Amino acid sequence: MKIQARLRREDGAAAVEFALIVGVLAMLIFGMLQFGLAFFELQNLRAATREGARVGAVDGTVGDIQARVSSLTGVGSVGTSLKVYRNISTTSTPNFVQVSTTTEKPCVLATGTQPQSVKTAIVLSDGALPAGLQNIFTVDIPLMPSINLRSATVYGEFRCEN
Repeated sequence: MKIQARLRREDGAAAVEFALIVGVLAMLIFGMLQFGLAFFELQNLRAATREGARVGAVDGTVGDIQARVSSLTGVGSVGTSLKVYRNISTTSTPNFVQVSTTTEKPCVLATGTQPQSVKTAIVLSDGALPAGLQNIFTVDIPLMPSINLRSATVYGEFRCEN
């Protein structure tokens, strides 16, 4: 009778069940943390590009836009991965043309006409992004393959105010 009583005891069953489930639990927790960090940084970049477009809309130069966006990202200069465009169309269909000179103002044209809006964009797949941003958008969950979130482009657009 003592042998049967010993076999029915469940000492250590909880420890075994926890050991079986702890791997899945760790994957869920670390996955949520990694994805949450990537989502937070994506929202940060959206706000930075929107602010950059606002700077361009109120008579800032492309250099001013680059400096403002870089200061707001918190990871250093976004450099050539930041693109600045102007909408030169007066119709409902936008016609965005890239502005490349850092001293040029996106809302001012030499012809005297005023563009409709300024658009800024950061291409996440650009190799010129700082390493900190490149690493954030690659989600590494333990025991799973890496998930690449770098196929997006973040935009900000403001109407010219001149």
